[in-house]
Amino acid sequence: MLKLISTLSCCIALLGSPELIADDELKLGMSVGLSGPAKEIGQQLRQGAQLYFDYANALPGRSHQAVSLMVLDDGYEPSRTVINTRYLIEQHKVLALFGNMGTPTAHAIQAILTHHQLPFLMPFTGADFLRHDTPYPVFNWRASYMDEATEQVRYLVDEQGHKAIALLIQADEFGLTLEKSFRQALNARGLSPKVTARFRRNSADINKALKAIMRNEVTAVAMIGTYQPLSVFIDKAMHRGFKGTFTGVSFTSSSALFAKLTSHPTLMISEVVPNPNKCKAQLCDLFRTLAAKHTLAVSPQIFEGFLNAAIFISALNYCPQPVQRACLSGAMQQVLKKDPAIRAIFGLTGTENKPRVYRSYFQ
Repeated sequence: MLKLISTLSCCIALLGSPELIADDELKLGMSVGLSGPAKEIGQQLRQGAQLYFDYANALPGRSHQAVSLMVLDDGYEPSRTVINTRYLIEQHKVLALFGNMGTPTAHAIQAILTHHQLPFLMPFTGADFLRHDTPYPVFNWRASYMDEATEQVRYLVDEQGHKAIALLIQADEFGLTLEKSFRQALNARGLSPKVTARFRRNSADINKALKAIMRNEVTAVAMIGTYQPLSVFIDKAMHRGFKGTFTGVSFTSSSALFAKLTSHPTLMISEVVPNPNKCKAQLCDLFRTLAAKHTLAVSPQIFEGFLNAAIFISALNYCPQPVQRACLSGAMQQVLKKDPAIRAIFGLTGTENKPRVYRSYFQ
């Protein structure tokens, strides 16, 4: 049975954690924003993971232990993620962190992950520092932020013909990571941002950034942030007469952003999963069936959480019993290489193991 616990308000000492898990269940921990202005992202990731784990736990004759997922609320604030991680290790004795949300939150717990060699599985971020020579086990399947930035620049420059492009950036590790990626992608086409404006995380105070962008006569804005401030920015820019194009990355949460807009912009969001309403693979059908049964929305973020859980369960087939932490990340790589149901989701063929970038458009 999946468990949801409210945010912890006190620090817990960071002590050792066991390598082996108990025989009766596999304990995973998840720290996401369930409250605050980015809460819909964390809520959807949790819902999707819970949907598949409940399904897998109820299968008759299953060969794996039941999965127990403890989900803690960090409000998309790094300091709270640190507290949650310490609790999950010491008190819940988790096998791994699963589906955590955010780049600044992931950055804040690197020392803890390194100390405990705790696997960091399928975080909801495309940050570069999680993809190269990490001192702790990491498994990523989603496209990187460099991949998403490249796709957006392809859309804005190659397809739409924009050259006067602004960057609207959340002022933290998330923004810095994507700013670097966008600059590289633009530089490859002989361009650079015409203006770069920033705003504070978990804040919708975008007025200063809006003024800086509007006075530079840009024709497109590549946005790096969550749905709440970006919806405010788009609506205010449209109200002031902006006629150009907007883009955002998958972390934005396209479903939440589209629902909040009161204007009708030209807007593309890069995604790391195919359209869950239209994809044809067996897991897509299962997702839609289970979502309808539990009256859940069909969104990219819920679908991503669902796929995270499906990949984890499939990976158990590649680990000897009892499951050990050291096996997990390698086993998940085997899933991408060999599991036909997972590979079909991303259209992987031959030796291809890297999922592509998709698009959502505001209608």
